[in-house]
Amino acid sequence: MSGEERARGRTPLPRAETTATFVGMPAFPSMAREALDNTQQRRNLAHATHTIRTKRAAVVGEVPQWEALRLNGSQTKDHMLAHLDDYLLQLEENLVEAGATVHWARDADEANRIAIDLVRAKGVDEVVKVKSMATQEIELNEALEAAGIAAWETDLAELIVQLGHDRPSHILVPAIHRNRSEIRDIFRREMARAGRPAPEGLTDEPTQLADAARLHLREKFLRAKVAISGANFAIAETGSLVVLESEGNGRMCLTLPETLISVVGIEKVLPSWSDLSTFLQLLPGPAPASG
Repeated sequence: MSGEERARGRTPLPRAETTATFVGMPAFPSMAREALDNTQQRRNLAHATHTIRTKRAAVVGEVPQWEALRLNGSQTKDHMLAHLDDYLLQLEENLVEAGATVHWARDADEANRIAIDLVRAKGVDEVVKVKSMATQEIELNEALEAAGIAAWETDLAELIVQLGHDRPSHILVPAIHRNRSEIRDIFRREMARAGRPAPEGLTDEPTQLADAARLHLREKFLRAKVAISGANFAIAETGSLVVLESEGNGRMCLTLPETLISVVGIEKVLPSWSDLSTFLQLLPGPAPASG
């Protein structure tokens, strides 16, 4: 631990003792066998997935012409992919006009190098992050750690995964395999190592767990000079990056730090602002999963 880390009262979290998440990960049969032997995890998943499906069905049923919306969204995506080269250039032009700097990355290694260089240029050794599947897929956190930069996840589920030295288990609900008592134990055991400790007497009540996460993250939000986010959509017509979130952590990451680094895959592009209305009706359908 460096002198600066000791002065801040934080200890870098150890990396999970697993192989890479995607390329080079263990064979599926061996991973499945280990997961199936975990009876607590099986109970957690059975309860959570039943709840998610019930909530999703109820919300989707409230949206008129759901299938028509899905078809419209599919057609928009097909059109975008057929003209992707044009829309990417239009997006870059409008982003630059709005004051952004655009970096193109050929692969994960190049994307990670760009992000590391941008963070180092600001002279800091930590960033706050709002959940991004793109950064998970390119293993940006691991690359930042190797470069001596701490990356603090701020989405509640991602925070649980990070503090538990774990891996996300679901695209919408990364900590779906954890129950409330496991989360309480993780917070009690690990929060003090990464910053503000869990409150004394913390229980497994959801409101108490959320309050503990809020207090733990608040000092990081107020201190961070650099944030890293993904984006749900990138609008070529306007040069807009759209981030949807439900906890407030996204807004904190996008507005408080001096520098924002957005890691966005080219598949997130939409042609026009009017196209966004369809996707803003489609996307919240699975949102009860995180509620």
